[in-house]
Amino acid sequence: MRLKPFYIFSSFIIIFIANCFLLMLRYKAFAQNATYISYRDKSIEKQLGYNLEDYVKTKSMLRLQLNGNARHDDSVLNDFQLEIQKIKKIQNPNKGIHLKFGKKTAFENVIRSFQICKIEDCATYAPDGYDFWVFPYHKKIKLKESISCGKF
Repeated sequence: MRLKPFYIFSSFIIIFIANCFLLMLRYKAFAQNATYISYRDKSIEKQLGYNLEDYVKTKSMLRLQLNGNARHDDSVLNDFQLEIQKIKKIQNPNKGIHLKFGKKTAFENVIRSFQICKIEDCATYAPDGYDFWVFPYHKKIKLKESISCGKF
């Protein structure tokens, strides 16, 4: 009995597709790496006894504004990314960036600002209406080891 070329070709295609699917699973091609954006919750601030305005007053803020002009917004977002890199490089937890969106700001620039924060691995960023507060660096506090009183 002679194998037909179609059977060999179809077997190769099936093995190839299965191998591609297994490689995609191995390299997590179906993983979701989306950014979750949560907005300011004032009820939590009341419970904590500390709000964003009080926190911002303790920081030295750089203010940048997007106005809807494509060239201007692009240069502002480039400056925004550079400032984040500078703050992280000098490791100053007392500096932050206040990015103000205009009413004519394109939605893609809003999303791009979130992407910049994610790419630069910012410690904290908080959207609040047309404001976007970014605190790129924070001090890492070393916790003391707990003292055990005995074995249980």
